[in-house]
Amino acid sequence: MLLDTLKRLECSLHGSRRKNREWLEQILHERFSEITRSGVLVDRAETIESLSDEDSVPAILCSDFRLISAGDKFAILHYRTVNPDGSRASLRSSCWEISENGQWKLVFHQGTPEAQSV
Repeated sequence: MLLDTLKRLECSLHGSRRKNREWLEQILHERFSEITRSGVLVDRAETIESLSDEDSVPAILCSDFRLISAGDKFAILHYRTVNPDGSRASLRSSCWEISENGQWKLVFHQGTPEAQSV
């Protein structure tokens, strides 16, 4: 059940809601940070500004979700993404924390290019 909840929240960040500033302010933890796929560390304000200013929402396909529970309040979600044409494969990790009011908030995210098969 927790896997389904976090998967739904995570995938919503890949859809049109990612441009909704109010929604981003609700789902991103106040201490949110991200290491982008290109290796840049960004904070919550930079992420909200960047996503809400996007001209178009990129198509992202997600798969291979795995969940690691880290106590009652934290969970780490691992998964893989690719563009619809199979390019830009990435391995991703997101750390989620449940707030006092029961809402899951994204604390940290990292995307790393997937190593090429030999």
